[in-house]
Amino acid sequence: EILRSKSNATANRYTALVRAILNKARKEWDWIDVVPAFRMRAEGKRRVRNLTHEQVEEFLSYLPGHQRAMAMLAICTGLRQGNIKSLKWEQVDLQRGVVFAQNTKNGEPLGVPLNATALGLLEGLEKNRCGPYVFTFRGKPIKQVNTKSFQNALAKAGITDFRWHDLRHVWACWHVQNGTPLFALQEMAGWKS
Repeated sequence: EILRSKSNATANRYTALVRAILNKARKEWDWIDVVPAFRMRAEGKRRVRNLTHEQVEEFLSYLPGHQRAMAMLAICTGLRQGNIKSLKWEQVDLQRGVVFAQNTKNGEPLGVPLNATALGLLEGLEKNRCGPYVFTFRGKPIKQVNTKSFQNALAKAGITDFRWHDLRHVWACWHVQNGTPLFALQEMAGWKS
């Protein structure tokens, strides 16, 4: 009943957990004689997009300034679109080099370290600060990032099948390629598993 409202991937993770518990109950604890068969739901192919540093530089060069800054912060921090759009200056600690994301997907606040690029970007934006939000356009908070200019920049850079969320994938892939341990990446990204 609980799984009806869940995505196929989430339902499959729950099902796999129940199956593992039942297998342990049969094999190790000898509590049950038979583990029932479980039907897994069909999942789409996993989609992971990564870009080279050169592709990112070219793509960023075609974005308007306000979107370039947002995309750069996403690539530097792995923050989700919603966290970047709603980011306020009160969440930014330039002295300690950290951003505090409050409305995370898993519901827990997250402190995200800033690398030199992200720190320099935010210091530059702070000089022209106009209001409580970090990212604004014509003095108003930015509501949409997947705009025509975003799509045009991708097209000009020759990048296909790419969404804003894929910037988070680029961040994670670059960390893994540079040897960041997976447990550290999990914590930085705010992933429960």
